Formats: sequence, C-alpha cells, structure tokens
Amino acid sequence: LFEFDDLVGKGLPLWLPNGTVIRNEVQKFAEEMEFKYGYKRVSTPNIAKQDLYLKSQHLPAYEDSMFPPMIVKDEDGTEATRFFLKPMNCPHHHKVFDAEPKSYKDLPFRIAEYGTCYRYEQSGELFGLMRVRCLHMNDAHIYCSKEQFGQEFRAVNEMYLKYFKIFGVDKYVMRLSLHDPAKLGQKYINEPELWHQTESMVRQVLIDSNIPFIEVQDEAAFYGPKIDVQIWSAIGREFTLATNQVDFNSGNKFKLSYTNQHNSTDVPLIIHRAP
Repeated sequence: LFEFDDLVGKGLPLWLPNGTVIRNEVQKFAEEMEFKYGYKRVSTPNIAKQDLYLKSQHLPAYEDSMFPPMIVKDEDGTEATRFFLKPMNCPHHHKVFDAEPKSYKDLPFRIAEYGTCYRYEQSGELFGLMRVRCLHMNDAHIYCSKEQFGQEFRAVNEMYLKYFKIFGVDKYVMRLSLHDPAKLGQKYINEPELWHQTESMVRQVLIDSNIPFIEVQDEAAFYGPKIDVQIWSAIGREFTLATNQVDFNSGNKFKLSYTNQHNSTDVPLIIHRAP
C-alpha cells in the first residue's frame, strides 16, 4: 500500500498504486459527506511566505515542528524572501475567506481541503502512517457568527460520530482540552475573558449533545479550546484521531470581517475541523 525509502527521507511515505486507490476512495467519501454538510472545496499552495505564519502566530509558536525556511535571494545575493513548507492549512484558508467581501448571508462559510502539509517530526516520534513528515490533511474551517457557533460546533461532532460508526471506531474518548491560566501570554493567547467565554460555549455544546467527555487542562491550542478525539492503536498506544477547535484569535489577526444585519462590521468566530 505504501513504502518508506531512505533516499526519499524518513517520514515521507510513497503511496503505491493499491494504496493510492484506497486513499482516493476515502477522500471521495469524505468529500461527499462534506458536500451534504454544506462545505465547499478549496485548494491552496504547499508553501507560503514567512509573513503569513508570523501573522498567524504559528511563528515562532510552532517553529520547532516546521521545516527550515527556503531563502530566495535577489540577483545581487542579498536575502529577499523566506518561504516555509506549509505545516497546516489554517492561515491559507483565512486568506480564502478574505478574498471576497462577506455579509451575514454568506455565513456560516464552510471550506475544506485535502491539503498537503509538512511537519518536522523528530525521528523518535515517527510511527508508520500515524506520525509522518508529509501528510495529506482533510482540513476544514467554518466562519460563523456567535449565534451560529453552537449549531456548527455540534454538527462537526455529529459528523465525527457518523464516521466512527461507518469505520467501526467504537473505543474513543472526547477530550475537552483547556488552557492553563498560568501560561497566558506564553503558551496561550493572553485573552482571559475570551478563553473563559469560548471554553464555556464548547462545554455547553457537549452537555446539550449528551456526549460523554473528559476535561484536561493545558492541552488547548494556543488560539483557543478544542475537542480532541482520542483513540488507541492495536498495541494500546494513544493517538488523537480528530480535533474540533475554536479559534478566537485569527479573525482579528487577519482582520477578517463580514457585514451584519445592521450594516455594521463583525469579526467571525472560526471553527477548525480536522479531519
């Protein structure tokens, strides 16, 4: 189905013909499911300028897990621009949202992509196809109003439960990953009120949906709380299968906006769904 080759590099899988057939069928199935849930497909480049990741704050927060920059020089040999291999699709999708003016009639705006991402996992962390340095991630982002948040977050969880039933995943744990107040301004965005508000919103959605979950502190994304779906491999090793995240930071950072019903400007809430 797939092969690793030392000449190609550790953690860089080569998909063989039979494996590619399986991968394409899974991707087709996911695209059909997302179409039913109102997603639109997009496609973004595999590299981007350093400035994009500085704006998203993945640099420097995520730099240890990114490949080193590619430096493009001017004709005189001076450094001009730094490019990075894409470690995640999020910043690119924010620019897709921003490409055209939006109004409340366009929300919720749901986009998805099987994006190729590159992450410099340490050699000791590489593990078959579970931990690799090149992955094709079914990433999605939902841009919505605060009033729409509950329904949209719940719909993502419902989609996961459908996938689990179809693929026979019956042992899993929904983990509400929270921030650590002591690490605000270091590991986490320094917005204590927004942390409290969004964590309460996510918790209430889970309670209203009657979904069993556990809470774990200091496991949130740096930009917001998230639901991590934890599963176990055949040998008992724990992995995160899926994630449903709240991003209250990028809307302001990227100056994303839409025109509301009162003809004034609002910043959308962002839900990051993978896969």
